[in-house]
Amino acid sequence: MLVPPMSVETSGIKRERYAKSYCSCWNIKKLPISCTEIKGCFCGEDNDVFDWKWITHPLSESSWVVVNEDQKQVTFHPMYSLGTAAAKGDTPFLHNYHYYWEVKMLTHTYGTDIMVGVGSGKSKLTMNTSNLDVKFASLLGQDGESYGLSYKGRVWHNAQFSEDTDGFGFGSIVGVRVDFWQGTLQFYLNRKPQGVSFYNLRRHAELFPILCSTAAQSSMRLTYAASWRASLLVDAAKVLAAGLRGTDLPPGLQFTRRSHFWLTLPSGDCDNDDHDQEGESSSSKTEETNTLSSGMKRRHWQIGTWSQSTTSSLTSRSRVNNDVT
Repeated sequence: MLVPPMSVETSGIKRERYAKSYCSCWNIKKLPISCTEIKGCFCGEDNDVFDWKWITHPLSESSWVVVNEDQKQVTFHPMYSLGTAAAKGDTPFLHNYHYYWEVKMLTHTYGTDIMVGVGSGKSKLTMNTSNLDVKFASLLGQDGESYGLSYKGRVWHNAQFSEDTDGFGFGSIVGVRVDFWQGTLQFYLNRKPQGVSFYNLRRHAELFPILCSTAAQSSMRLTYAASWRASLLVDAAKVLAAGLRGTDLPPGLQFTRRSHFWLTLPSGDCDNDDHDQEGESSSSKTEETNTLSSGMKRRHWQIGTWSQSTTSSLTSRSRVNNDVT
């Protein structure tokens, strides 16, 4: 089932949040589908660009994660769920590069958590620790070395979260943009920017793309993974590509713009178009932007709302009934 709407108070305005699909293909069949019936939609998969692919995370049991032969599609807990399983990219992200990658959610979202994000080599997620007890948890963002976006709309880091997005569901495309030149991380939902969530990422020597899930038979597919070394060429290409939308270009330039479409995506600390249309005042979008020592904006982290002890108790609680199917 899709994520139910979440009622959110924003400056006295009550609004509903929904996880949306990228296209209308996913609205044809309302009932849940199995992981063997998810090959019909290829919307948003127009470019064959894959600078890296998935491998089974060393933290996960091999039976918990199935990576297809092309290393693009990942299925978690193909039979039933016993905890949190993870998959990571086979290539680390390095300083002075731009990275953008997308995954499509191929099954319904449910259970404790399904997450998309990144983690460093020092994170528990990227350490081959066989006795690490992960149970059912929002694994990405449980320490200071990983960052994750939950399907529930929560952005996690250092065991703290804020509900800053609409979340993602069946048929959604989740984008992750890592600017390892300026040290920023931002998420996209169906190619709409959710604002810069984290700063100071250059304190990590490297980062890995990571997926994790507690839900049985949950599946995602890597649809795009591009990188480009930071340079004046990239900055110039971004300006040029944004100014040439709808313009007839020679075939060579058309191919370049299409294969590196992420350069034309909006970026920066801005809210998505749906929220703009709901008539929120500009003051509600420009809340306090003081930065914390870990490099994230204060508007993304309501530390006073959830204490460290409360968050730890929530994430450690076993929710087998919700995850095992």
